[in-house]
Amino acid sequence: MSEDDARQLRVVVADDDGFTVSMVSGGLRAKGFAVTTATSVSGALEAVRSTDPHAIVSDLNFGTVETGSELLQQVAEEFPWVGLVVLTSHRSPELAVATPEKIPASAVYLVKSQLGSIDDLAIAVNRAICGDDVVPDDAYDPTRDEGVALVTAAQAELLRLLAKGASTRALAETRGTTVRAVETMLNRLFIALALDTGENANPRVAAVTMWQRGDIRVRSLQAESSKTRVTAQNGLDAPAEANSASSSASASSKI
Repeated sequence: MSEDDARQLRVVVADDDGFTVSMVSGGLRAKGFAVTTATSVSGALEAVRSTDPHAIVSDLNFGTVETGSELLQQVAEEFPWVGLVVLTSHRSPELAVATPEKIPASAVYLVKSQLGSIDDLAIAVNRAICGDDVVPDDAYDPTRDEGVALVTAAQAELLRLLAKGASTRALAETRGTTVRAVETMLNRLFIALALDTGENANPRVAAVTMWQRGDIRVRSLQAESSKTRVTAQNGLDAPAEANSASSSASASSKI
């Protein structure tokens, strides 16, 4: 390692897409970072172990069995001082990988389409290195997305499998259910995505295209839970009010 490299902040950039690696690494180098690149999970781990970086910027979906979530988890376990940055096309990690829970809570989450400039990425890398929990006002907030289709976690799994080219029968086998049940699930998914399911339409291709563009987000479980609690509360309140009214009426009749 040269003396100049020793004075720079070292970053590993990992993505299976060569163009993305080139653009991201070039932008970070222009900002003064010393960058090492990798196009696979194993290559990224090797780069981390050999360069002792200050941070790693990783995609989630590498198109293989190995994923960015497992990569970041392993880096966090072996090198807890390394800053972690997720840079993905997907607004929700469930859309990218089957194991989003493995992504360390300390990781800074960035969506490629939401980056205004390389400055945003550089700021995120510095935040990850410093362990800064203060989120900038202009940072990406998925809850502010407008016009973005919302799906459930189960539908996100279907989308990932569709993107891999899985047939209806293959989906049924993977999920341990029937072909008819999967057809129903797919129809509900296409409705959630507001896709045309007419005779001349191809909603499978359209769904995968939306997935690739990052035009989908997984519905927040917290929001769903809050909605359920409100519904349940309303359900409890209504009988109470009815009972109160009934009691009042009864009392009046006795008077």
